[in-house]
Amino acid sequence: MVTEDEYNRILSACRALPRTTNNYLVNDFIMNLFLTVLDYQMQRSALIKMERHYRDNHWNEIRTGDDLARFLSRYPDTKDGNILAAQYLWGYKYWTRLHQLRGLLAYFDSVGVTNQEALRQWAKESDFDQDFKGKVKGLAFAIYKWIVMRQGVPTIKPDIQIKKFLAEVTNRTLTNLEAVDVLETVATELGIPAHELDWTIWDYQRVAP
Repeated sequence: MVTEDEYNRILSACRALPRTTNNYLVNDFIMNLFLTVLDYQMQRSALIKMERHYRDNHWNEIRTGDDLARFLSRYPDTKDGNILAAQYLWGYKYWTRLHQLRGLLAYFDSVGVTNQEALRQWAKESDFDQDFKGKVKGLAFAIYKWIVMRQGVPTIKPDIQIKKFLAEVTNRTLTNLEAVDVLETVATELGIPAHELDWTIWDYQRVAP
């Protein structure tokens, strides 16, 4: 449990941060799928290059879940097959991320999430424990929060930068649930959406000494 003293320190630290002008919204179904499996523990420069490769070479070819499924069916779900598919799609050999993409697409298809509108509705109504936990190997709580935030759900993703910020303020490592709960409460007290506070902390952490 976060103590009252810890909460007050977090609140004070967040209040002092310069507000971001950015937002996390992504209104494209395919890009949301890609970001889910790529945008964690990944160098920002590599992520930008992969997104550019897709946009420059395959944007018109793969625009729907069905397009993506047809593309993936051309390659076996093996290490070698996924390396080839990843190279074609992103320009990098991230075969484990490609394997996760297969699982994510299959899971969403099984629950009727086949386009951006359905993804946005799922994000608003879903629960991690009931609707995402264990569905795709390697995609856990922080990744789930990252998905729903990109659809406009006001929450926090407890990734490395968020938890580093909280550790520096409280002098201890908060659990994922503690991090989400305390920052959602802080955001409410500050009168801003939780996902805006998340990005504000991220902007600060990127330039912090």
